[in-house]
Amino acid sequence: MLIGAVGPTVVELTEDPFSLRIGSLTAGAVRLGRAPEVRGPALVDSADPGHDDWAVVDRLEEHSGPGLPWRGRLTGGDGTPTARLEVVAGPDATVTVTVVAATGAVGQDFLALPGEQWCGLGERSDRWLVARGVVELYVGEGPYQPEEYELISLVVPAWALRNRRDASYFPLPWVLSTAGHGVLVDNDELGYARFRTDADDRWSLDVSAPVLTWRYLPGPAPLDALGRLGRLTGRQARPERWWFGPWYQTGHDNHVPLDEERRQLSVLRSAGAATSAAETHCRYLPLGEDRGWEGAERARTAFFHDEGLAVVSYLSAFCGEEYEEAWSDAARGGGLQRRSGGEPYTFDAYVGARQPAIVEEGHYDFAVAAGAAAWGRIAARVVAAGYDGWMEDFGEYTPLDARTGDGTTGTGAHNRYPTQFHAAAAREATTLEAGAGRRLARFVRSGWTGTAPVAPIVWGGDPTCGWGFDGLASAVIQLLSMAASGIALWGSDTGGFFSGEQRLTPELLVRWIQFSAFCPLMRTKAGGVELPPYRRPQIWDDDVLPHWTRWSVWHTRLNDYLMAAHDEYRETGRPIACPLPLVEPDLPGGALDDEYLLGRDLLVAPVLHPGATSRPVTFPSGPWVDLWHPDRPVIVGPTRRDVAVAPDEIPVWLRGGAVLGLLPDTVTSLAPYAPGVPPRRDLWVYPIAAWQGPLGPGIAARLGEDEDGWVLRVEADDPLEVRVRDLR
Repeated sequence: MLIGAVGPTVVELTEDPFSLRIGSLTAGAVRLGRAPEVRGPALVDSADPGHDDWAVVDRLEEHSGPGLPWRGRLTGGDGTPTARLEVVAGPDATVTVTVVAATGAVGQDFLALPGEQWCGLGERSDRWLVARGVVELYVGEGPYQPEEYELISLVVPAWALRNRRDASYFPLPWVLSTAGHGVLVDNDELGYARFRTDADDRWSLDVSAPVLTWRYLPGPAPLDALGRLGRLTGRQARPERWWFGPWYQTGHDNHVPLDEERRQLSVLRSAGAATSAAETHCRYLPLGEDRGWEGAERARTAFFHDEGLAVVSYLSAFCGEEYEEAWSDAARGGGLQRRSGGEPYTFDAYVGARQPAIVEEGHYDFAVAAGAAAWGRIAARVVAAGYDGWMEDFGEYTPLDARTGDGTTGTGAHNRYPTQFHAAAAREATTLEAGAGRRLARFVRSGWTGTAPVAPIVWGGDPTCGWGFDGLASAVIQLLSMAASGIALWGSDTGGFFSGEQRLTPELLVRWIQFSAFCPLMRTKAGGVELPPYRRPQIWDDDVLPHWTRWSVWHTRLNDYLMAAHDEYRETGRPIACPLPLVEPDLPGGALDDEYLLGRDLLVAPVLHPGATSRPVTFPSGPWVDLWHPDRPVIVGPTRRDVAVAPDEIPVWLRGGAVLGLLPDTVTSLAPYAPGVPPRRDLWVYPIAAWQGPLGPGIAARLGEDEDGWVLRVEADDPLEVRVRDLR
């Protein structure tokens, strides 16, 4: 039965057994069950709560007939609970379905098509494309290596840690299908996506709430549905040039000696490395480590500015009780999360780089204006010291029994908190920017629905200093999963954060640098947690420095290209680093979780194994030219090949015919304190196919063929010197 249409999206009903076909998606039975157990402030760990004792309701008792909004009532018979459904038209050809029941948890079944796979789901470290299995939707720390959880559980509250391979700082209740549509869950409560776990022809979504609301976002292609997600929930803001420049961390301590920072920069500069920003780690929150160091902090930022670099520092969502003036300021106005009795909710948490490393802390409550304002007064100290931005750390720690200013509690308040945190920080930053006269870079690790438009930069949390799971290989998977979830400007801790049984080696650091050079954000990590302590390799070491120099220069040269890709993302939703199956779903090579398109015209295949001399690469349709060795034969896709890899190179190919616009290799900083970008571009082209498109802000090109051969035309808003390199 046809019950309505929303633009091109047709909604049809089958009464017995019940199913609802919306565009290319078929929804079936509703499942009713109990919410997973909460014990005290924590969620009880479970690999998969499952559907073993859930009631299935799939018989339509009554409905409102054709027309939208449509309403119906489902039962399973034999005294099972019932569920009410409502289907309404949404904006942009979307359709919203609400399921209401008198149970603690509600789920919706969907038909799984042959060969269909799913992605999105926020940032994931285990896999970005799922054919079968369970994915939890809960904001938490991790994942970590199995052997690390015993230690981590001593410093992370139970409600903030999930001992699961699919743990995520930035989950998203969003499922993108290779069939070309997407499903967005509006609920903030704990949820699960289950793919072919109950039957090969079924997948499902469930939430720990008596009401489930989900939206159908049509394609027809996956990138079309992803574009609709951005229009519905927002996209990351316009970047500054230097955000795409290479960043390096000077150290993980609160106060790295300025003489040491001078030495580091001198070494990098002497080698010809490009550097746009330095990241320091004075923790203005939770304990006000800047107090008594105000002069040293201003001297630090003045030094880097004089050297032509931007510089960023550190803030978190916590306030420690021993930071008395900040604690009292927040508590007086009700700006801290509370216990049921009204007193501020405190818990033991890690503060890093000091002893004791674990102290009593509380969470700013960003659901109330007082919490945001109190936090903003600490952020103002960062700006007053001269910093150009900050790490906006944490956001995963809201206790499940805390009382928040919007009157909510439980997993909904917990998952919603990162968006509230970063939205409040964005508002405070806007005020501070107006007073300081400069744009502030804010980079976050936690997120949920609605975080994208208030988090201009995202990094992947605290990875292991290793090659595989939760290390370099997972960083690539995180990049792809975030791309499929509407996040474009993303990067990892280059080199990793956590060293336990696995340690950073020079070879691993070099391979991670290569990968980061072809990510939107290139940002190093100089230190983290090292147990037992050891001297980890650094970018200024003699055996690593030449590699950092080469690839930091290359990342800088790609600045126009990355800026143009971000422009396209803001306009259409296409991510800067795009998974190949979102462009060509039928490519050979399985999940393709170790390569991607950077922009439209660069194919990147990072090396993810020690000692590798070759790796398989899947090539999308079209001709592809080895960027470093254009004399090698052109590869025409779609095809899959084994390619040789050198220890000092990352495999990258340029689409044949594409014009790659590069900044001159003499540009060493993109920060506003450095000389401006010169009016010269180096254009690399292998002219074997027609091409046209933007080269960067205010610059476009067209490549075509006439009776005299290939002709390249460049248009620019401002006078521009162009140097063309024909790669043939």
